[in-house]
Amino acid sequence: MKAKLLRSSHEKTTRFLANALIVCAAFFILTCILNAAGIFILDKTKFTAIALICGVILCVPKAALIIRKKYESWMRYAVIISAVVAINLAYSVLTFHIVMILSFPLIISVMYFDRRLTIFTTWFSAVLMTAAHLLSCVTSVVFDDPLVGLKSILIFGLLPRLMIFCMFSLVCIALGDKTQHIFDSLNDYTIEMERRKDSLDTIISVSRPFFSASNMLELSGLIRTAVSTVTAKFRDPESEVNSVIGIRDDDGIFHRIDSSFNIEEENFETGKANVVMKKITFDFPVQKQKTSKEIQIDPNGIGMSFYSDGELFFYIAMEFPVTERDDLLKSALNILYHNINTAINQTTINNNIFKTQEAVILSFAEISESKSHQTGQHVKRVSEYTRIMAACAGYSENQCSKIALAAMMHDIGKLMIPPEILEKPARLTDEEFEVIKTHVTYGEELLKNSPGEVMSMARKIALQHHERWDGNGYLGYKGEEIDYLSRFVAVADVFDALVSKRSYKDGWAPRDAFSEIVKQKGSQFAPFAVDIFVKCYDDIYATLLQYPDDVRSN
Repeated sequence: MKAKLLRSSHEKTTRFLANALIVCAAFFILTCILNAAGIFILDKTKFTAIALICGVILCVPKAALIIRKKYESWMRYAVIISAVVAINLAYSVLTFHIVMILSFPLIISVMYFDRRLTIFTTWFSAVLMTAAHLLSCVTSVVFDDPLVGLKSILIFGLLPRLMIFCMFSLVCIALGDKTQHIFDSLNDYTIEMERRKDSLDTIISVSRPFFSASNMLELSGLIRTAVSTVTAKFRDPESEVNSVIGIRDDDGIFHRIDSSFNIEEENFETGKANVVMKKITFDFPVQKQKTSKEIQIDPNGIGMSFYSDGELFFYIAMEFPVTERDDLLKSALNILYHNINTAINQTTINNNIFKTQEAVILSFAEISESKSHQTGQHVKRVSEYTRIMAACAGYSENQCSKIALAAMMHDIGKLMIPPEILEKPARLTDEEFEVIKTHVTYGEELLKNSPGEVMSMARKIALQHHERWDGNGYLGYKGEEIDYLSRFVAVADVFDALVSKRSYKDGWAPRDAFSEIVKQKGSQFAPFAVDIFVKCYDDIYATLLQYPDDVRSN
């Protein structure tokens, strides 16, 4: 990056100076015209020849840029050489009248911040300055020059000017070095800021998926990818990366969730999780200590340990050669550590909430089933049917579990229906059926204040699982107004009701029930839900056989 910036600076400087030399050439031509008009008292023939030659020499760098159509590194030397040659050639006829201009090439060389170029300019200028003084003795163009004769020119002209020029050159070289040092420091700072920004962007990018992880198993894979991605900038890209991840379960037992190769078993007898890898060993204290390091960086790898209630809960160890051990690596891992720790805590809380919801829902489902002697394992089967359909529709395994759990609550409102209506052995009257229909609103009312994703799904399912695609359902919801998951539960609920035996009816043959579901596609049921049902019917039928009813009469 530094070389690229330097080349860009050299190119801009060269183009600027090439244009400046064109202006200088114009001044030479103007001086030639004024001399011809009698403004100056120089030999017209000699000065005109030298002025025109100088003008042509000063146009060389610009001509080179035009001809080559691009910048090349040698062109900066062309700028210096053209300036030195032209100025000293002019000096040979103007001598002390333009003595200050001898420093011009030296000044423009400093603009490149290249020590070698400035030294070259000093040397080349000194040589041509000597030649210019000797040439001035031969041409004798300036009539009022007090330096007459070779000895006088060398002692009183060349020597003091050469000494002053060399002293000035030393100052220019020192200033150039100082300026270059400032620019180098600024460039290094810019590069460091870019690295930090890039590292922070990477951390943000790899951390974002953490907070959508549904369990520690999924999160552990995301953590391994994140650590590997963040540390990639500090290691040889061709190096082998070995990793070990350990997670403590509810019983306090650690399990290796991810290991890219066989390692020595962790040893907890010493109060530490001792992870021995090929080239490095990590010791993670089982009990969090004030002196323990949650982030360990070694030339052969890195390790991180995470604690819950003061006990080791999760660790990750990665083995790879760390080529850069700098503050940026430590800073990056520190930020990543806090993101991972936050994600672990959130996932743990979410899992606890899910387990609590699961326990509550299972209890409600058992109460609901026990109240009805006729529905048997209806709740369980509908739940499993819905799980199968959700998986077939593309939901993740974790989401399918949540959906199946929520589906168990579809008839929770029947807890509020009088038993004499719910268990009536004959067909219901219109008035009784109106009472039965209220179980959907009762179910929604029972669940509306329950927090959590599963309860939210269960509330919608409880309210809308008897809605029809054509709008003739219990509450009149129609088409896309019906909750997406409720469309699956509606199919599952009706299919199971058709095949189940009741005291007031015999169960349908599964194939007949299947045909009825297909027949009602687009009228009673959502078309897509029926398509999914047909696609996974074999698994649904297997579930029907797996959970048969034990129907008891009153």
